[in-house]
Amino acid sequence: MITRLCLILALLAAVPGWSQATGTQGTQAPPADEEPDNQVANSGMLTPPSVSGQAYAVATGDEVRNNYVTLGVTAVVSYDDNVAAGYSVIPESDMIYSVWPTASLDKNTLRIREQLSYSPGFTFYEPTTLHNESDQNASVNIEYHPSPTATLSLIDNFMRSSSLFNQPFGATEGAVTGAPPTEVTGAIATFADRISNSSSVAFNDQVGENQMLGASAQYSQFDYPDAKTQAIGLYNSNSYSGTAFASERFASRQYLGGSIEHSRTVSYLKTADSVLQSDDLFGLYTIFLRNSPQNLVSVSLIGGPEHYTAEQDPQPSLRAWATALTAAMGWQAHLWTMAANYSHNVTAGGGLPGAYREDSLKGMYRRELAPTWDVTVSGLYALNKNVTPLFPLSEPGGHTYTISFAAEHMVTRNLKVQFGYDRMNESYSGVGALSEFPNSNREYGSVTYQFTRPMGR
Repeated sequence: MITRLCLILALLAAVPGWSQATGTQGTQAPPADEEPDNQVANSGMLTPPSVSGQAYAVATGDEVRNNYVTLGVTAVVSYDDNVAAGYSVIPESDMIYSVWPTASLDKNTLRIREQLSYSPGFTFYEPTTLHNESDQNASVNIEYHPSPTATLSLIDNFMRSSSLFNQPFGATEGAVTGAPPTEVTGAIATFADRISNSSSVAFNDQVGENQMLGASAQYSQFDYPDAKTQAIGLYNSNSYSGTAFASERFASRQYLGGSIEHSRTVSYLKTADSVLQSDDLFGLYTIFLRNSPQNLVSVSLIGGPEHYTAEQDPQPSLRAWATALTAAMGWQAHLWTMAANYSHNVTAGGGLPGAYREDSLKGMYRRELAPTWDVTVSGLYALNKNVTPLFPLSEPGGHTYTISFAAEHMVTRNLKVQFGYDRMNESYSGVGALSEFPNSNREYGSVTYQFTRPMGR
């Protein structure tokens, strides 16, 4: 997938660009913290976070920049009190040593925005050497403007790892978005080889002064290569979905609209596949309380009826209606960013068989305390209740909560240090890989040396 996206990027980069209407059109934006509350000075519509496919911003202050190439390497030393999480009632502690080379590119022109990153990793455990691993992390995020009012975005994220902690935001499973989840967000083996890949393509166009139309498609894969020994009771899965939406701006910063979505998730069990298919008809509402480069605040709601069909041989199919809701907010200021997402819907996959009514809450807060210091706190809570208890290999469900804390200090322009803490707590009595003592605590420190070079200068 990443190779194909890079080929598309090379073709698009050869096309000449023109300016994109993003905040003003025909007028100079005022220097004030917030744009005027009128549709002339604020004519460029924004895509509602619930259907944009993008995560809320993480960078603060002077970190918000582009047209840079960065190369670096990170060394991490950590202590985990339970590397046998889920398999033993007696915790087994280890020292863990990791090395992460990194390379990233962030390029922005009038017509295209390219964000590419790649980071392989090598991790060594002492004394439990059987967990020694090599990791792969790669991401691509491309935004292309085929016209002044249209945006085409391509996103792909790939990760291969045997530790839940070897990823951004520690144990909280990545960044926060404004969209409903397509797969179960809880239930994961903390120390097991796993491969995940998520891809999406989205197109939206401001077809009128206050009207926007858009469509998107998503695909995700979640695999345990050695599930028989490392992830007993958890299963590989993949899912896809397609969404179309329309939104109307009825005030300068308020949007109202609707979306339709079709999704299908397949979990590959021992004897038969478990399938969840859903068709959703949602209304959406977004208000941008602040809308400027220095202060962007949004609140989004999306929800409505969803009809789902769950299948698993030899049981008859289960068809039912449910109500789904997702509420999200994001706040990007000069010195901090914060985001939160609450969802109530029917999901599947994520390692679990069957279909589940999930309530999940995810949040992130990052603040710059001083020009060389910042802190990040993130967390996740997910409660899953099985809606297909009669299906074979069905699990009753359970809950997961994680929390991560990190503090970072820039020692010099190229050198930074970080220390942090991660906690993982899971309760799934019917899953072999999580049935014993799945809780885990990790304390760590890291040193990063990186070289950043402006592009074209």
